[in-house]
Amino acid sequence: MDMADKLMKEMGLIDLYPDMIAYVVMIKGFCNAGRLEDSCVMFQAMRWHGCFPNAVVYSALLEGICRYGSTEKALDFLGEMEKEGGSCCPNVITYTSVIQSFCEKGQTMEALRILDRMGACGCAPNHVTVITLINRLCAEGHVEEAYKLIDKVVAVDGVSDGDCYSSLVVSLIRINKLDEAENLFRKMLASGAKPDSVYVDA
Repeated sequence: MDMADKLMKEMGLIDLYPDMIAYVVMIKGFCNAGRLEDSCVMFQAMRWHGCFPNAVVYSALLEGICRYGSTEKALDFLGEMEKEGGSCCPNVITYTSVIQSFCEKGQTMEALRILDRMGACGCAPNHVTVITLINRLCAEGHVEEAYKLIDKVVAVDGVSDGDCYSSLVVSLIRINKLDEAENLFRKMLASGAKPDSVYVDA
């Protein structure tokens, strides 16, 4: 990364500056190396050189902030994306990345609030978003919340009930709620919901 950074600075001495792809690669590289401050400097340098970041660039830096920065800073940066709108507006991948990060840090209730922000911004969750939340809710003992979440996303966002309930069955097994898992699985079959083989085999 140091060599790449040096080359970019040398380019600047002769008024040559990177394009969007190069900036994304550099920002991701610094984030992967845990050099969040350098990523932020690169992000600002883009603007100075007339290369305005889009959702891909924002998402790359946000992923680094989620991994190495504070959750408060991640929320602030997500809010900046939402405020910018247009090509900078966060998409389902962006929101899911933030939700996954909060879940990994044991802040699942905050992750649920981010799901609500998605809906307010007109961005529907996908099965990865929902399954991440189901797994963490059950792991933390919030099984009722997991059921409520499924009811909501199936009705409002059109997420497959088979995906959701298959994931819930596996999560219940993992926390040793075997009878509940079996009953839920039988209800799925009776209602015609198609179990996802990936989760059933897990």
